[in-house]
Amino acid sequence: MDDLRDEYPSGWRILVQNESVGYILDALMDALPGAEFTKSELATEAGVSRQSLYTHLDLLLALEVLEPVEGSSPQRYRVNSASELLDLLHQVNGAINQQLMD
Repeated sequence: MDDLRDEYPSGWRILVQNESVGYILDALMDALPGAEFTKSELATEAGVSRQSLYTHLDLLLALEVLEPVEGSSPQRYRVNSASELLDLLHQVNGAINQQLMD
């Protein structure tokens, strides 16, 4: 069963299978909507290595939690304030915090 889960991971597993992705998403959830970062700035904000951020950048862009800022040099990325995934993560975070307080 583990092999099957590894070969065909659920969306949830894709998000949580690498600790760095969790740290990056957590930092994006804390950022103001529309906040902009270079890759180095986002890595620092999330507490992950730049290499780790570079490794997962395509996933973050595919998930539409980040969007490239056109014409920026060095390349900057903006927190996508219209991201449905970030909205859902905020809801899950709130529900977990509420459950832990009860």
